[in-house]
Amino acid sequence: MTNRKETIRYLKTEISALESRMDEKNSLIVALRDQLQNHENKTGDERRTQIFRRAALDMVPDESQREFSNLGPVMIKDMGDAMVALGTRLDHKFAEINALNEITERVNSGMFFSEVLDHVFDNFKTLIPYDRIDVALIEQGKSGRTLVRAQWSRAEYELVLLGKGYATPLEGSSLQEIANNREPRILNNLGEYLESHPESHSTRLMVKEGIQSNLTCPLVARGTAIGFIFFSSCQPDAYRDQHIELFSQVAGELALTLEKSSAYEDLYLRNEFIKKVFGQYVTNEVAEAVLSNDGPLTLGGDRRNITVLMADLRGFTPMSEKLSPEEVVDTLNVFLGTMTEVVMKYGGSIDNFIGDALMAVFGVPVNKPNDAARAVACAVEMQNIMAAVNAEVTGRNLPELTMGIGLSSGEAVAGNIGSEMRVKYSVIGSIVNLAARIEGMASGGQIFASDPTHEEVRDIVRTAGSLNVQLKGLPRPVPIHEIVGIGGEYDIDKT
Repeated sequence: MTNRKETIRYLKTEISALESRMDEKNSLIVALRDQLQNHENKTGDERRTQIFRRAALDMVPDESQREFSNLGPVMIKDMGDAMVALGTRLDHKFAEINALNEITERVNSGMFFSEVLDHVFDNFKTLIPYDRIDVALIEQGKSGRTLVRAQWSRAEYELVLLGKGYATPLEGSSLQEIANNREPRILNNLGEYLESHPESHSTRLMVKEGIQSNLTCPLVARGTAIGFIFFSSCQPDAYRDQHIELFSQVAGELALTLEKSSAYEDLYLRNEFIKKVFGQYVTNEVAEAVLSNDGPLTLGGDRRNITVLMADLRGFTPMSEKLSPEEVVDTLNVFLGTMTEVVMKYGGSIDNFIGDALMAVFGVPVNKPNDAARAVACAVEMQNIMAAVNAEVTGRNLPELTMGIGLSSGEAVAGNIGSEMRVKYSVIGSIVNLAARIEGMASGGQIFASDPTHEEVRDIVRTAGSLNVQLKGLPRPVPIHEIVGIGGEYDIDKT
């Protein structure tokens, strides 16, 4: 390490030499003067000073040399142009770093691997030349052979002969050497390479496409090559050794994030499948809430304040005896499918289908302050839409279908119920039984609600009267209310 006095002496000598050849306001001279002043004030940073002095060395041309103190030969021809050149190189390096950071950020944000590659294709042209980028992964074929299969490809031109899905054996190929050595390879004359390797079918296809130069780098994860990324150009002699550093960094970032991105894609597709199936019975909001839980589904639940809606066709069982099994199923599908759409419209969940009946729940797994009101509005619209159901099933020798609905609100246990082999998200409790009992009291076209449900919506509900009824399993009569409409934001009446 140079002592402070020596550093001051070197700086004075170098500044004097530069001032004799350059404008004294040149940014390099100004920077060195600042360093000199800092050292004279005993506040200078030796490491920072050396960076500035080395920068001067880096930007000086190779001729007109001059001995620059203890830093070795330094040349001064045109410091202004050299400073611009240095700035350009630094800007380029900064752009490389930003581009690499963006790759990681995009994968961390949950992008698919193909989307990350699209980003590379769209944004790296200023950093490295290419007309085409390909990614191929190493896999085990059904025959037991190790294959290299193209997984992603994109080009600036339309004639693509070597596309996604193309596979070739790894063993004995030039790619095997790249995978073993884990070192990039530059081919700046593919035509010449094809002449010496006429058996390379993939090279032949690339040459037919017009590709003349290629830069190949292995994707290495945990010390093992898992695939390759190829940058290809229609220009000959397109790649230099300086491209390899950036190329290797890109390949390294992609290899490290490939597994993460693939895992995310698998999880996304799994969740989309679950939502597609689960979403037939609940809203997307409810499905998202269930899927957002960390870890596997476990048995058990918690207590929730909910509203249960039970709906059942009147007299359908004896009617169905006149129909074929196919007609029964078809009729039920029309009825249950239509009612499911209404339930989901009002944010409810289909808990169960029981023959020609259905059970819907409002308030699980997501509670809202208007659960009871939404359930009441849903019940009214369900009765109104029965006209459309009947219109669709006409001509099947069926009398008009009618439905009774019962509503009950209160506390229930909601959660995953069943066994480790089969789990169902459901609710259990006395209010479920009460809703079923109330529904049994309703004639076709009627909606009955328990007293707690009525209390939740009493300011906006419209009723046709109330009565006390003795329900099976209960020690004393309970009040029920016949619903004919609801106001507020819903403003819907039974027709």
